Amino acid sequence: MPVVAGVGLVAVWLLSGPLLGLGFVQVLLLGVLLLASFQTLLLRRSPRSLLTRDSASFAHGWVGKLLVAAVLIGIPATMVLLSVSGGRYGHYEDDSWKALLMLVVLAGAYLASRRLVLTVLIGAVTVGVVAALASPNLATDRNGNPTVLAHLDRQSSRGTLAGYQNVAVAEVNLDGAQPVQLAGIGADDTTPMEVGSVTKAMTGLVIADAVRRGEIRMDAPVATYLPQLAGSPAGAVTMHELVTHTSGYDEFGTATLRRGAWKAPLGQNFFTAGMNQMTEETRDQALSGRGSYAYSTLGSAVAGQAVAAAANMSYPDLMRTRLFEPIGMSHTAIQVDQALVTGGRSRTGLPVQPWVMDADAYSPGAAAVSTTGDLAKLATALLEGTAPGMAALEPTTATDTSNKRIGNFWWTSTWGTGQTITHHAGQTSGYAAYLGLDRAGRKAVIVLGDVGNDARELGSQMLADRK
Repeated sequence: MPVVAGVGLVAVWLLSGPLLGLGFVQVLLLGVLLLASFQTLLLRRSPRSLLTRDSASFAHGWVGKLLVAAVLIGIPATMVLLSVSGGRYGHYEDDSWKALLMLVVLAGAYLASRRLVLTVLIGAVTVGVVAALASPNLATDRNGNPTVLAHLDRQSSRGTLAGYQNVAVAEVNLDGAQPVQLAGIGADDTTPMEVGSVTKAMTGLVIADAVRRGEIRMDAPVATYLPQLAGSPAGAVTMHELVTHTSGYDEFGTATLRRGAWKAPLGQNFFTAGMNQMTEETRDQALSGRGSYAYSTLGSAVAGQAVAAAANMSYPDLMRTRLFEPIGMSHTAIQVDQALVTGGRSRTGLPVQPWVMDADAYSPGAAAVSTTGDLAKLATALLEGTAPGMAALEPTTATDTSNKRIGNFWWTSTWGTGQTITHHAGQTSGYAAYLGLDRAGRKAVIVLGDVGNDARELGSQMLADRK
């Protein structure tokens, strides 16, 4: 009977996560509770027996010792696997720090107590409490336009602001009495934030402008402008393939991924590759998916460096002189050499370093820092058709989604609202950004936040409401 009941309790425990929507740490706590109940109600033993030293009970022999080792190693290993797989349990770059914390706590608690159940309880409680305390909460300070704040309140009631801390929003309506309206919660239109992959969209404008100037051709192999790639398959890829994510490049180079594997759990910047390393990562590309859409930050970085080389400028200077200064984006810059922001938080609350990149490497992929005030100027110029490189917005190529096409890094999507939206989002370890344009309606929405959320839902919901 106890064996059958024990098997039943284990089955209940294993099914509890999916059925009750519990997180992994909550499942561990439930396991300790079920074990205590099993000891008390079925085996008629005092729960104190669970606190007997393992060496005096089940771990007296080598089989028990192996079980202890398997549990102590298996718990953080399972957390890493769940983190890598994504879904409800998060993503590696966001919450793998909890697995590292669990490993440290389990090791310390077991060395001190030699009691497995107590160790698991201490580990689960510690990680659960730390994660709850670290979880970002929406700021209370509010500033700016009352209408935009009312729109944010509507999104908050829908739960769209869950997981945000400080957020700034700009709404642009060229046909409105006040074309640009700015507001924020905990941040304002002058608060600098990393915009992540929105950098790609801005780079796409400069690339289109370079085509107009006759400096590059979109059908030319990228090695035409970066001779260090000559003789490699990656060097034969065209500029058009790079800006439409059809080059076959991986999302990141291998060395950068390896660095991220151990730096991400510590909240450290892993985009520290220099030009030589990025060149090596690029030359190593197998291009197995060439011709098919696959998002690549490495590809966008190579495209940006190629146009900078063609213009005989560094990438930061290229962006400053060709885009930021002409539009009046005085608070926007490429974050190289030193940090321009203090650092944000991951979705699970881990403080993270700014993404300071090498000017000659990955910077065209995600290194821009901006404000909603500056991005509102960019959106206004794009809606008016006066920004450099307007051809970048025109979709030329299919993506992996039937209702979405891509131009020079800019996506164009057809929504169920009837709107056709040109957009790009960005996300770093500690920041999130969204810039969406309803070109036909002459409207735009910009969202910046200092937590590494995906800002697409908030931004697209606010833009859909502006129909």
